[in-house]
Amino acid sequence: MRMSGYLLLTGLAALILAQNASAGVVREDKGDSDWEVLFAPYLWGSSLKGSAQVGALPPVDIDASFSDIASNLNMALALHTEFHRGKWAIVIDPMFVSLEADADVGNNASVEMEADIFLFEAWAAYKLTPNWEIYGGARYQDHDISVEVGLPDPFPPIGIGADDDWLDWFLGARFNYPIAQRWGVSGRGDVKLAGDSDSSYHVTLFLNRKIGKTMLLNLGYRYLDTDYDNFPTYVWDVRQQGPVLGYTWSF
Repeated sequence: MRMSGYLLLTGLAALILAQNASAGVVREDKGDSDWEVLFAPYLWGSSLKGSAQVGALPPVDIDASFSDIASNLNMALALHTEFHRGKWAIVIDPMFVSLEADADVGNNASVEMEADIFLFEAWAAYKLTPNWEIYGGARYQDHDISVEVGLPDPFPPIGIGADDDWLDWFLGARFNYPIAQRWGVSGRGDVKLAGDSDSSYHVTLFLNRKIGKTMLLNLGYRYLDTDYDNFPTYVWDVRQQGPVLGYTWSF
């Protein structure tokens, strides 16, 4: 892989550090008039494999580990929140990532990359049984990428960038089953039904440990496959997968 492409796509993919997988917690009914709020921050230690293309840069094969991605992260903010009432739940999940990366690529040339990434997910869930829910909603992404290639004198630097966004509509199901007094398993999966990407599907599984009355420790694994093609502006065909660690607080 070219170093410039590696920096660009590995850095861009740092968004997964802040993406929140749903906690998959199917709550107990508190009554039709009572509200429950779940707050679930997560860290997703994901690797990436696939291909991507930004503007006039050539397509780049991506094969990046979690440590490769983390080294390029500048800032990440995310907040996954669920509002429950009766059999219904409303979920909102905004996320913002800012990152920078630079490197020498030989022959007195250098590459500097900056990226701002915004992702917003919103969906509604309905409880079918005490252990199963169906859900549907939208996932919006906005990627603003800029790359500057510094060349040896007397050549001026070359700059290229892409600012692209897309919206997908998805449908899925999630479950929760107790397996011991303080232990349980949960998960969710969804698939894109309509929208701007060519395809997108996602699966998350959790092993949960109850701590006190209002907290769960979540240990799991997440897989997300996205194929977005807006050539020649932006192409993102990447599989992301890895372990998930987080907490769920109930209020």
